Amino acid sequence: MVITDVILPIVFIVLLGFLLRRFGGKYEHAFSKTQLYILGPALLFSVMARNDTGYGLILQLLIYVIILSAGLLLLTQGIGKLAGGGRVERNAMSLAGVFTNSGFYGIPVCMLAFGEEGLKWAALYIVASSTVQSTLGIFLASAGKQKATAALATVFKVPLIWALIAGRVLADVNLLPPEPFMEMIDLLGRSAIPLGLLLLGMQLERIISGDDEETECAEPAPVSSQRLVGLGITSGVIKIFGGLGIALVLLRFFDVDPVLRNVMLVQSAMPTAVNAVVYATEFDCRPRIVTIGILSSTIISVGSITMILSFLI
Repeated sequence: MVITDVILPIVFIVLLGFLLRRFGGKYEHAFSKTQLYILGPALLFSVMARNDTGYGLILQLLIYVIILSAGLLLLTQGIGKLAGGGRVERNAMSLAGVFTNSGFYGIPVCMLAFGEEGLKWAALYIVASSTVQSTLGIFLASAGKQKATAALATVFKVPLIWALIAGRVLADVNLLPPEPFMEMIDLLGRSAIPLGLLLLGMQLERIISGDDEETECAEPAPVSSQRLVGLGITSGVIKIFGGLGIALVLLRFFDVDPVLRNVMLVQSAMPTAVNAVVYATEFDCRPRIVTIGILSSTIISVGSITMILSFLI
């Protein structure tokens, strides 16, 4: 059954991360550094080095994610406008409605549901998703405090993008490390999956405990808590069901491998990425809206992902 074979193992590890931070201490910074600078790059390097996928398919994935993100951006901006939200509120809804947790959550779901091939395609999806979301972050930064050039520089300081480029280039020119070293890189990459789930649980506990405080917003007008909750939940619903709806339409126009098609559908309906609240805080962009969007979409996803996988498996 999907609930016992896929969802419950993931929820269990996320819960362990939640309890670790609640009772064991605030270690998420060290976990995050390890994930970002060692395990995550190892996973992407390993996948790209051992994957003979053509550049044309990677381009298809990139186009798909661009169209999906544009659709979700239009939805959140339009609904935010109808709700009378200002520019900052609408941008916060877009952060919660567009940024996808395709890594910490998406990779283990696809691996448990579709096996090794699901892991391969899910990791490739991250390449496209990270590229688009980083670009969108630059766009949002230009509307906030951080300059677009500074945001662009930050993207290239993170080793993830260099790991995936190195993995593919070294494989193409047949200059990969010897197999014993590749096996160790594979092992490090596999460790990124459970650690990512632990980190997700720790970050959710941080949000629930109130450690992420609302910062002063670029729009000085006060906003009621009830309104913030409503906009956040709306963003979470858009992220799950809007992403699913757009994906069902888009996939009619993409001729891809059946397992890849399933991965694209599942990843499109993933909840909001936890790091969206980091962008919101950095840009003074109503982080409370984004926080509520993360929590609501993550809770909804337990049922929605179970339902989607029940039809696909």
